[in-house]
Amino acid sequence: MKLVGGSQGVHGDPPRAGGCVRRQDRQEDGVGESASCRVLVVDNYVSAAEALAEACGRYHEVKFVGGGSAAMEVALAWRPQVMILDIDMPPPNGLEVATMIRDISHLEPVTLIAVTGRSAAFGQEEALAHGFDDYLTKPVDVEKLLALIAARRSRPSART
Repeated sequence: MKLVGGSQGVHGDPPRAGGCVRRQDRQEDGVGESASCRVLVVDNYVSAAEALAEACGRYHEVKFVGGGSAAMEVALAWRPQVMILDIDMPPPNGLEVATMIRDISHLEPVTLIAVTGRSAAFGQEEALAHGFDDYLTKPVDVEKLLALIAARRSRPSART
């Protein structure tokens, strides 16, 4: 994996980093070449973002960033088709980023998938109200995440 910029915080500061993963041409399980898309993974814990990026990078072109502000910058420049956002980040958190993304019409349709350590009952309604299409709890089931991406890429976002 090649990092494309950023630095990592120390002494409790939220880490800031970004990177990209080159898609490996695999067509197993129906999520390969035909369903390939641009995926942006956002989590203030770089190791979590990197792990999800690696998993998605088996089938998709992936970038990852360590916070909401960086997510907005990358989303505006790169225009991902799917964004995987941690809800519980320092401001702007995942809910705020989702709201901002939905307010930018030229980024539609983008599929927003929330990931969080919150229980499903606690945060799912709030996430959906902020514009997320799907909601997963940590630790993320990678196969379920890949299936959500494949299913969402085969039809327009539910929000359009």
